[in-house]
Amino acid sequence: METSSPETIKSMADRSIPIAQPSIISLAKLRLKDSGELALLDKAASNTGLFYLDLRGDAEGERVLAHLPDIYAVVEKYFSQPKEAKAKDTRFDIKASQDLGYKRGYGSESFEISRDEVTSAGASISHLPQLFQDVWNKITEISAGCDGACLMLLNSLSTAYAVHHRADQPSDTGLKLVLHPSLAKLSDAPDTTHTDSGTLTLLFYKDWSIHALLPDTNLWAFTPPLEGCALVNIANSLQRLSGGRLHSPKHGVTQPFDGAKNRYYLSYFLRPETVLIEK
Repeated sequence: METSSPETIKSMADRSIPIAQPSIISLAKLRLKDSGELALLDKAASNTGLFYLDLRGDAEGERVLAHLPDIYAVVEKYFSQPKEAKAKDTRFDIKASQDLGYKRGYGSESFEISRDEVTSAGASISHLPQLFQDVWNKITEISAGCDGACLMLLNSLSTAYAVHHRADQPSDTGLKLVLHPSLAKLSDAPDTTHTDSGTLTLLFYKDWSIHALLPDTNLWAFTPPLEGCALVNIANSLQRLSGGRLHSPKHGVTQPFDGAKNRYYLSYFLRPETVLIEK
């Protein structure tokens, strides 16, 4: 993955654009139940609700990182297709609240793959675009690795949260592949401010584009892409499950400067069991 170049950081500083410095949590240390790492995670989750998860040094995490370049390449090929070709991948067999299959949004396009469909015994992948079928083993390993990382985070925060995320129960958890281009003029960039509706969001990205509201200072700041790490944020369901102790941050996708560019994202959305949402 690309890292934050000194030139970009200097350009941001020269323009007085705030840069966030989220805590870095080691997945490998969480597996070892390192007390210092557990305390750091709890502090980050309850304060900003935003932190990096370092996947290096963890077997499952390293597998995810190893597959990312190939998946990025496939995602770029997929979204470069004519819009008529992508429109054929629209799902009409889903609930209005779901984003499965191809969707065209406000300034972005996405394709989401359901975890339940990935893990279902005997599930067919014939409905998926051929580009994704060709790298299906890598997609499933990324999905499994992200799911495992999210559940490790949940259990590290409290086992009481994990009981609402059993793998054998239906949920809307999924891996979303996203194209969200920057625009020629920063002034034309839409306002995408939101909080996430699920439990945890785990995001891989290469460009300075994630803007978050930091509660300590009440300032909006950019979170740099960090090599070997995913950016994680607490989402609304987990904030509710914690009685408000954990923080679901306001954030959005934007750009610090003028300049049109195609930007690609891999997002894993851990969402609660369907029965919890329907209560």
